[in-house]
Amino acid sequence: MRRDYFNARIWKPAIKAAGILPDTTFHDLRHTFASTALAEGVPISEVSRWLGHESITTTVDLYGHLVPEASERARTALDNAFRSALDVPPMCPDHE
Repeated sequence: MRRDYFNARIWKPAIKAAGILPDTTFHDLRHTFASTALAEGVPISEVSRWLGHESITTTVDLYGHLVPEASERARTALDNAFRSALDVPPMCPDHE
């Protein structure tokens, strides 16, 4: 399908009907998908595969700043994994 046909006959009428800003591009949806998925904790390796990037480096370079901080999740995972060895009660997720 030619890009000019898609934009004129399909994309522009669809964004108008949806009430989306008229300068929104089809590629903007791709960025929105990737950004939202990463911000919500979807593994960057999965997002990279879904986007069809040849290398995860491309995904990291473009979207790496959106990956949530993992240090708290790592601490919690390690605490949970070694809790029985320490013989301490589970941590409350909201407790520091």
